[in-house]
Order: sequence, then structure tokens, then C-alpha cells
Amino acid sequence: MGIGRTTLVAAFTLALISAGPAVAQPLNERTVNVEGTWTTPPHALHFLLSHRFETAGSDANISDLFTADAKVVNYPTFTLSYGLFEGAHLGVRYSSNAVLVGQSNEWQPFVRVTPFRSLADGRLSVGFTGAWNAAANSADGEVAVQADVGILRLIAAGRAFSNPFDRTAEEQSAEFAAAGGAVLRVNRFLSFTADYANMFTQADAQIAWSAGLAFRIPATPHTLAFFATNVTSGTLQGRTVGIDGAAYWGFEFTIPFTAGRWGQIVNPPPSRPAPPPSAAVSDAAAAPMGPVVEIEISSVSFGVEELEITVGTTVRWVNRDPIEHTTTSSDGLWASPLIPQDGVWDHTFTEAGRFEYYCTPHAFMNGAIVVKEIP
Repeated sequence: MGIGRTTLVAAFTLALISAGPAVAQPLNERTVNVEGTWTTPPHALHFLLSHRFETAGSDANISDLFTADAKVVNYPTFTLSYGLFEGAHLGVRYSSNAVLVGQSNEWQPFVRVTPFRSLADGRLSVGFTGAWNAAANSADGEVAVQADVGILRLIAAGRAFSNPFDRTAEEQSAEFAAAGGAVLRVNRFLSFTADYANMFTQADAQIAWSAGLAFRIPATPHTLAFFATNVTSGTLQGRTVGIDGAAYWGFEFTIPFTAGRWGQIVNPPPSRPAPPPSAAVSDAAAAPMGPVVEIEISSVSFGVEELEITVGTTVRWVNRDPIEHTTTSSDGLWASPLIPQDGVWDHTFTEAGRFEYYCTPHAFMNGAIVVKEIP
């Protein structure tokens, strides 16, 4: 079993035996070829399908898809990642039919760590990605910086490759690249995205680019993007070097898994329900110091559709349903585990803003917390 398949099996096994929320990387918060600093939540499994295609033939174009004799060439990339802990995940990418590789299989196990994340106005974060491209036998890496300026998200990245594709034995040496992307958020669901990458230590390398439209699917944890690009692979190297004169159409779709429910296959819950907890389960180590406001979950809905509180208030969700629910931030700021019947979960809000959330197993359940500064 190759290194890519071994990593894939290991990540999936870890997700099965762990518990975690189902949260996908929002495609309307990143670009196609520059992912930024997002990491999969702890003990959660995240699957991304990225698919590119073209019509075969020198005179072919997108309209030929509707003719009987059109030949469509596909370039898919599958990504599976598992959250190790807050701000770190490991995963594997598999690209087939990548033009740069010249072979069918391109495996890339990788790890990403985001050690710095500021949640103040003008959010700023820094992430590091290390990867191994099994097709090129190359150690690859990326340093990404991400910042929000109003409705615009800017992402810059520096990349390095120990053994790039398309080099003769005499030419083999480390190469460096720069990449940048921008996300224009029309609203909380819809964004326009674009990016650019260039292998600046190799003068004849074709630049890589993409432009797309991405959106969240309301009331679900899924996102979808449609785009055009000149790269065929989703690996670090594949996203850095474009194909000269080419333009591929494509789409991406995110699929998060509720790891806790999958984990019950190999780690079933007790046959009898556990007694109600005597204290709230919280995402903070210490008991709440400020005011506490409860939201009761019943009849498969959050009791308060929109709750207004002040900074420093703790919201306590109490599940009165006989089935499990979660409270999961749409922006990835918090994610509870599955809350059992009569279970509770706390989150303290330390900054002003509007925060939307949903229940992972029942995505039609939605709510919002409006946090205001203390007068």
C-alpha cells in the first residue's frame, strides 16, 4: 500500500473512532488555488471534491459539451483531512490525470498548522503547510497569511519545492513560488474569487490562475464553487504551475462528516442513556464569570431564533429533545459535540458581532446570536 493510501486509511480510521463536529471549509472564504489558513476542526473529517474538465480537440470549446461527438477529459482531485487538534490537521490529496505529472496517480499527504489567529476586527491568521508529493518525490511547503479587510479577504502564500516536476536530472534543484488570492464577499453566502501563482525561480514556468463564483448552501454545512482555471491538479505543485494556453472549467464541493455519529459504528454508545449532567459542558476551561442566558432546544428547533446579548455573556444551550443536537457556528468560531437529551453546552462571547449557527445533524435548524458592546 502506497504512502498516499496509507495516510488516507489512517485519517479515515481516526475519524471513525473520534467525536467531532461536521464543519467544512467554506469555499466562499478562499480561492480555488490558494486555500489560506483554515484547518479542519478537532476530530472531524472533511472531504473536498474538486473537478476540472475540458473538451478534447484543438478546435473544441465549452459549447461542444452539448453535441453528440464531444469528448470530455476530466481532471479530478479528492482531498480528505482530519482535525488533530485546534489549529492543526493532516490529510491526503489524490489527483488523477494531472498534466504536469504525466501519469495517472498523484498522491500528496500533508499537514497544516495555524499557530496564529487573531479574532479582532481585521482578522489576521498565519498558517504553515508541509507536504510530500509522491509522484515527484518532492518535499513541498507553504506559508500563508490571510487577512480580512471589510468585505475583502486577501490571501498571500510563499511556496517551496525540493524536487519540482518537469526537470531533468541536471536541472533538479529547489524552486520557490509566490501566490495570492482575493475573495470579494457580496454577502454572507455569495463570493467572487480569483488568484494567481508564479514559480518565480523558473523564468519559463507558466503562471497559474483561477476565477470563480462560490457560495454557501443555506441551512447546510456544504459549500459549492464554479470556476475557470489553467491548472489540472489540486496539489501544491499542481496549483502553482499552469498549462500554457489552457482553460479548464470546474466545480468544487465540500462534504463534512459528523465524526461522532460515524464513530458509533466501532464505539457504540451505552445501551441505557447516561444520567443528566450536573453541570454544563463548556468550551472554556473555567466556569462562566459573566451572565448566562439559556437557549432551550426542543421540537427540533432552537427556542430563540435570534438572541441579543452583551459582550461577556455566556449562552447555554439546553437540549430537551430525545435526539442529539449540536450548536455549530457558520463561521467556524465554535462547534459543540453532540449534545444528548438533557445535556447542556456553553459558549462565552467575547467580541461584538452577529454570529449565525446551525445544528449539524439537522441543518434546517438555525439561529443567530447578536452580541453588542456593554453600554
